[in-house]
Amino acid sequence: MSEIDSTPIRIKQYTISPELYQKGYRAGNSPCTCTSVCCQNGVYADVKERDHILAHKDIIKKYLDETQTPDENRWFEQHEQDDADFVSGRSVGTEVVNGKCALLNKQGHCSLQVAATQEGMHRWALKPVFCVLFPLEISNNVIAFDDLLDQEQQCCTVSSDFDVPIFEACKDELIHIVGEDGYADLDRQYRDRVRESVPRLPESNVA
Repeated sequence: MSEIDSTPIRIKQYTISPELYQKGYRAGNSPCTCTSVCCQNGVYADVKERDHILAHKDIIKKYLDETQTPDENRWFEQHEQDDADFVSGRSVGTEVVNGKCALLNKQGHCSLQVAATQEGMHRWALKPVFCVLFPLEISNNVIAFDDLLDQEQQCCTVSSDFDVPIFEACKDELIHIVGEDGYADLDRQYRDRVRESVPRLPESNVA
């Protein structure tokens, strides 16, 4: 197969970076093998996401372990910052407690996702969008691959020689952003490009 058209795909208000369909995971690798290394130094959340989390603090505290603090005042940094990549235009970082994100338990699981799942909510109901997306990122309405841990962690390592393109490996995460219809449009455009990139055999003159 020849190289797939690198023209960015547009889905709703987003531009899909070509690497999401020109690179991918080899068999046996995927974001599902997450090691949670990306969470160790804390993460950034929209200030509205922080407020949403704090509004559910009593539920979340039920699922913290002894390595985490039940003091919600220590879950987030006090300093907020302007950040156009967040819906409200402002972001805030989580605090690092015992060498890891305050909301990460000793098993490397996000307590926000654990709490939501155990309480019958959608698994990402309490989780900040950028935590949900990684190793994808959104900047200036461009959805791209974040190479922070590429070639360092199996769950975040991709290659141009792949079995599953990034956008398929991160299907649930993309649906979370662009919806089922948006993902279907992305998949359709990708399939069209794959078909167009396959060399056509010359027509035979044999009757």
